[in-house]
Amino acid sequence: MTLAAPGTQNYGEVFTRRWVVEVLLDLTAYTSDRDLGSLHLLEPSCGSGAFLGPAVERLIASALAFGRDLESLGDAIRAYDLQAMRVGVSRALCRSLLSSAGATEAVSSMLAESWVRRADFLLQDVEHRPADVAIGNPPYIRYDDLPDDLAALYRRSWPTMRGRGDIYIGFVERSLRMLKPEGRVGFICADRWMRNQYGAALRELVAGGYAVEHVWTMHDADAFESQVSAYPAITVLANHGQGPAIVADTTADFGSSSAFALAKAVQDEAFADFADVGVKAHRLPHWFDSGELWPTGSPARLALIERLNDQFGPLHDSATGTKVSIGVATGADRVYVTKDPDLVEQDRILPLAMRRDLMSGTFEWQGNYLVNPWADDGSLVSLNDYPRLASYLSAHP
Repeated sequence: MTLAAPGTQNYGEVFTRRWVVEVLLDLTAYTSDRDLGSLHLLEPSCGSGAFLGPAVERLIASALAFGRDLESLGDAIRAYDLQAMRVGVSRALCRSLLSSAGATEAVSSMLAESWVRRADFLLQDVEHRPADVAIGNPPYIRYDDLPDDLAALYRRSWPTMRGRGDIYIGFVERSLRMLKPEGRVGFICADRWMRNQYGAALRELVAGGYAVEHVWTMHDADAFESQVSAYPAITVLANHGQGPAIVADTTADFGSSSAFALAKAVQDEAFADFADVGVKAHRLPHWFDSGELWPTGSPARLALIERLNDQFGPLHDSATGTKVSIGVATGADRVYVTKDPDLVEQDRILPLAMRRDLMSGTFEWQGNYLVNPWADDGSLVSLNDYPRLASYLSAHP
């Protein structure tokens, strides 16, 4: 994928390995055993064709299997890029694949011109053609690295682009909004939007109208042609109600063999969990249903969080009078925390639960109390009304 921001040399280019592309095409059901000529595939930032080439190969194989003339495939693909050189490379790739499949030079050139276009995907010069599949590796460019006027234009166009985030947020939003019912977005991109504040609006968009089908965390996997620190994840989102979600956590040993095995395993409706070289995966009954920060961790940990959410009430609940916060922050625990219940007036001392009370897994109170200078309304009590408290605090100026 590529994107050129006027006035900057940062094109956000990271080139994806072939096996990652093939897995994403499988997960989004863009497979040659389907009549792909009847579908529309979107590639919002095609670069030199890492995703486009394998997609075209599958489209050609499907067309031959379903008896479609190659000339009829003009609407099957739209791929965009800002760099004229990359557009030229991708068009040449398409022409070569089509010619090898028997298309005439005229048909190959016509389809390549129709499929690959020079445009900024986040601006209005891109046609709003509903897509069955959006696939790719969107650009990695921080908003701060864009010209101010361009960043402002993007933000006005795509409301999920908030805070000090990355431009791929807008690519995800626009791709989602272009999906047909049951359509899918399959990207390999940073997963920081799931866990940072700048991704809140995108999480709300997904939770409110789309489904998370796959999140394969690949921070250490060899997914790209060059070494990058981008916290990548294979992420598949769909335009339908939320159902089960597959989460996978990988290591540096994760590669094509394990990836294809997992992609095949998840096709079984009875799929529950999976382990292979460099990967562990689990099927969650659903995904997290709000724009709050989505949890991270091993598939087993995420499954436990979902079970707790489904079967137990929240700890922070006004109905039960329980509250979760940062804890008691006195600034002087040696004064305010004591084991003497008679140190001050009885209504100025509260039983206090601390971390060590819970370390065994059950609540075992260690006998700590909090010397409490606060009234119920949040104001400080008058020390004139509490001589023992006044005397105690005076001894600790």
